[in-house]
Amino acid sequence: MRCALIILFIIFTNFSFAQGETNFWYFGNKAALDFNLGDVQPLSNSNMETPFGSSSISDVNGNLLFYTNGETVWNRNHQIMENGTGLAGQPENTQPSIIIPKPGSNEIYYVFTTRKEATSNYTTGIRYSEIEISNRYPLGNVINKNVFLNIYKTERITAIHSNDGNSIWVITFGSRGNENGEPFDTFSTYKVNTTGVDNTRIQKTIPEAVTASSVGQLTISPNGKKIALSNFDFSRTAQQLKTSTKRKKRAQTNSKFKLSESQHILNFNNETGDISYDTSISTNVGIGVWFIPYGVAFSPDSTILYQSGDLNIGSSIVRQYNLEGNSDPLNAPVHLISSTDYNYRHLQIGSDGKIYVAKITADLNNIDSEFIDRINEPNLTGFDCDYQANSVNIQPGFSQNGMPNFIQSYFQSKIFSEDKCLDEVFNFSAQSYIPIQSINWDFGDGTTSTGLTSTHQFTTSGLKKIQAELTLINNTIVNIYKEVEVFPLPILRNNQALIQCDDDFDGISFFNLFNIREKITNPALSEEFVFYESDIDAQNDNNRISNPENYQNNIPNQEIFIKATNSNGCVSFSSFRIRANFVQVDPISDMYVCENSDQIAGNTQGSFDLIRKKIDVISELSLNRNTTLRFYNTYSDALTISNELEDNFISSTTTIWVRVENSSGCGGIQSFNAIVNSEPIINLEDNYTICFNPDIKPPVIVSADASNERFEWKNSSGNIISTAQNFTLTSTGNFSLTVYKTENGIICSNTKEFEVINPEKPTFLTIDVNTEDETNNIVEVSVSGNSNYEFSLDNTTFFGNGKNYRFTNVVAGLRTIYVRDVNTCEEPIQEKASVLGVPDFFTPNNDGKNDYWNIRGLDTQFFKSINIKIFNRLGNLIATITDFTTLGWDGTYDGKKMISNTYWYTAEIIDIDDVLIEKTGNFSLIRK
Repeated sequence: MRCALIILFIIFTNFSFAQGETNFWYFGNKAALDFNLGDVQPLSNSNMETPFGSSSISDVNGNLLFYTNGETVWNRNHQIMENGTGLAGQPENTQPSIIIPKPGSNEIYYVFTTRKEATSNYTTGIRYSEIEISNRYPLGNVINKNVFLNIYKTERITAIHSNDGNSIWVITFGSRGNENGEPFDTFSTYKVNTTGVDNTRIQKTIPEAVTASSVGQLTISPNGKKIALSNFDFSRTAQQLKTSTKRKKRAQTNSKFKLSESQHILNFNNETGDISYDTSISTNVGIGVWFIPYGVAFSPDSTILYQSGDLNIGSSIVRQYNLEGNSDPLNAPVHLISSTDYNYRHLQIGSDGKIYVAKITADLNNIDSEFIDRINEPNLTGFDCDYQANSVNIQPGFSQNGMPNFIQSYFQSKIFSEDKCLDEVFNFSAQSYIPIQSINWDFGDGTTSTGLTSTHQFTTSGLKKIQAELTLINNTIVNIYKEVEVFPLPILRNNQALIQCDDDFDGISFFNLFNIREKITNPALSEEFVFYESDIDAQNDNNRISNPENYQNNIPNQEIFIKATNSNGCVSFSSFRIRANFVQVDPISDMYVCENSDQIAGNTQGSFDLIRKKIDVISELSLNRNTTLRFYNTYSDALTISNELEDNFISSTTTIWVRVENSSGCGGIQSFNAIVNSEPIINLEDNYTICFNPDIKPPVIVSADASNERFEWKNSSGNIISTAQNFTLTSTGNFSLTVYKTENGIICSNTKEFEVINPEKPTFLTIDVNTEDETNNIVEVSVSGNSNYEFSLDNTTFFGNGKNYRFTNVVAGLRTIYVRDVNTCEEPIQEKASVLGVPDFFTPNNDGKNDYWNIRGLDTQFFKSINIKIFNRLGNLIATITDFTTLGWDGTYDGKKMISNTYWYTAEIIDIDDVLIEKTGNFSLIRK
C-alpha cells in the first residue's frame, strides 16, 4: 500500500535516519532491537524484563550506552551499572522513565522517572538521577540518584528539544497533588540545559472536560508543536491490561474516577514550554461501541496521528487520524487493524522512520508476544501507510505492553528531495530539531557540496544514497541519509522504418504510427508516444499529429518525429521513416463454415478457424513458411495494422482482409469471403400428442424437410431408431431429428428436439353413494377432463356422454366405476365405490350360493371398523362380525347348525371420515 516516496531514510532504504541515540531498543521481556544495519535486527543480549515502558540511549554514532526500566540501569555490557539500582521509577507505569543527555556535554545523562504509587521508600512524583559516562566511568556510574522535582502522581513522560538548540523540554502529566481522588489534569514541564536540570516547574491545568485516567501513553510530535495524550479508561475496557495482580488492583482503584471518553490533542510552545488545549478526539465508534486508547504516536512529519487500544466489545485495534487536509479529520478515523488475538499497546517511531507497535496476546495465561507490528509508511494516509502485522520477530525476547521512550525530536532530522529523471537537476535541503548552521553534502557519486541547500545532476540512473552532515547551531553534528532514485530516460533506437502496404504506386498510404513501438523501443515498457511532422514541433510540443492511428503520409519515405515518455515522466526524442510499398497478391479462395459451427444454432453466425486458414493461404499462394499473415475486418485496419482478428473469429458472412508481411515489410493485402452456410431446414413442432393406445387410431406421422440429404431420428438415449424421411410416432418420450445437407462442399447439420406425449387423462371429482332407499341404491359420478366421457360399472357396457353420470338400482357391494373418453384416445380411469346393502336371507347349504350372511360393500378403503352382532328370536347373541376379511355368518352357533328362522342384527360402522353408521334389522335363514 504505497503511493508516494517517504522522505525519511535509513541506510539501504528510502528513509533518513536521525542521530544514532535511538538506534538500540531494549524493552519488554528481554527484547532488544538494533537499527544500525539498515534492516532492524533482534538481539539476544538484554538482561531487562519490564512489563511496560523503558528507555535506552546510544551515542551519536549509534553505540549503545545504557538502558533502564526506571528502577534499574544496565550498561552497554548488559550488567547492572555501578550504583544502578534503587531508582525511584515505577516499572508498572505506562512510561516509567526517559533518558535526557545533558546539552553541551558528552558525559552526563539524566534519567527522569515517574511514580504514581507511594511506598515505604518513595513518595509519588517526578525525580531524576544523574549518570556519568567518562574515562573515569567508561561503563557509567549513577553519581546522583532520585533528585526530587515534584510530588504529584504521574506515570506519563515525554521530551522534545527546545528551539534554542541548547536545552530540552521534559513534559509529564498527572494529578494536581498526591492525595487520593484528585483528578489527573495537570501538565508539568521542566527544562534541561547546559547547566543541568532546571527544577522550575511550568504547571498547566487543562480544562475539566479533558480530565483523564492515570494510564495511557503521552507523546509529542517530532516538530515539537503538538502533544497527544491517551486516556486508557479501565472502567470502560472489556479487557484490562494483563499484568501483575498489583497492576490489576490499581486499575480497579482508578475506575472510580469520572473519566473522559476522548483522546486529547494539545498545543506546545517550544520556546516557553507552555501548553494549551487544542481538541479532543471522540472515541465513539458506533451505537454502544467505543474505543479505549492506550498507545499514541505522531508520524515523522507530524501530520498524522496513530492510536492503539481496545474496544469495549473485546477486540483491539490500531487507528489513524489525518491531522491535515480534511475539514473535520478527527471524526474520520481509519481502522488499520483489528484483532481478538492481540491487544495493541505502546507505539514508537524508529530511527528508520517507521512506527512500531507493541502487543500482547489476548490469552491471560500468556501475555507475551514473539512479534511486534510495524507501520512502514506512516507519513501516508489511509491504508497506504502499509500496516504490517507480525512484521518483526523479536525472539528470543518477547513484546509486552511497552516500547522504549525517546526524545521525539530525534526523529525530526531529515533530507528533502524528490526523485527525478536523469536529465534533470536535483534540489536538496534538510531540517533538524533546531536550526542548522551548515551542511556538508555527499551525493554518493564522488561529488560533494556545502550549503544549507544544494543542487546536483547525476550522470547515471539508479538509486543514489545521499549523506548530509548537519552542524546545528549548538555545534552538534548530525549525520542523516536519504536515498533518491534517478529515473532512466527512454531508450529509442535510431534509423528505424515503418513499412506500409500501398494500394497503388504513389508511395502514399495510411499508417498506424504506434506500430513503430516494437522497432524503436521495448514494448513491455509501455511508454507514451506523441508524434510530430518536424523536430522543432517535437521539441516544443506543437502541432501534434492528431490521428496517429490512421495517418496518411504527405510524401514518400517521410520522416516522423517522436517524443517518448516513460512511466516516471522522463522524456526522449527520436525520429523514424514511413514508407509505402505496393505488392500484388493473388486472389484467395473463399472460406465456408456451417451455421452452427459457433455452437449456437439459428444466429446466422459461424466460427472461422483463421489458424487453419493461414496454413491454407500460405500453401495456396506458395508463400515462404516464415511469412506472417494477419487478418482484419476492414481494409483500413489491414493497412494500419489495427484490430487484428482473433484466431477463432465468430461472424456472419463477411469479407476478411489478409495482410502479408515478409522480411522486407508489407507483402501485400488481399481479401476473401468468409461465408456462413445456410442452416438445414427442420420443420418440426416442439410437442406432438398421440392416443394412449395408438393402435386403435390412425398413426401420427411427422416428416423431415425434403431439401435435406440424410436423416437421423433418435430416442432419448441418443440411439438412432430411423433414417427415413418420415417417422411414425408410436410411443411417448423425448426424441430428436438431425438432418444433413451438403453446401459449398461441406456437410452441415441441424438438430431439433421434440417431445411426444399422451393427452391428459381425466380425474374423478366426486363419487356420491346413496343407499337410504334400500330398493334403489344410487351412485353419482363427476369427472374433470378435456373431452366428453362414458361411464360403466362392468367395463363392458358404457353409458352417458358428458362429465357426470347417475347410476340407479346399483347392486350392493364393492363396485368399480370405469370412465373413458368418447373418442377412446385418453387413458381410461377407474375408482372403487362402496354400496352398502343388507341381504334379506341366506341359504347356508354349501352350494356356493348365498352360503354366508354379511353386510355388502364393506371395505377398508372406505371404512375404519365394523361391529355387527346377530341375535336369535329370544335376543341371545349368537354371532359377531368385526373383521373386514371374513365372509360373514355361516348359520352355526357353538358348532351347531341353526334352524330356519328369522334373526336380528345391529351394526356399527365407522367410515374413513370417522362418521358412525348405525343399522338394525332382521333377515331369514333358509335351509333347503
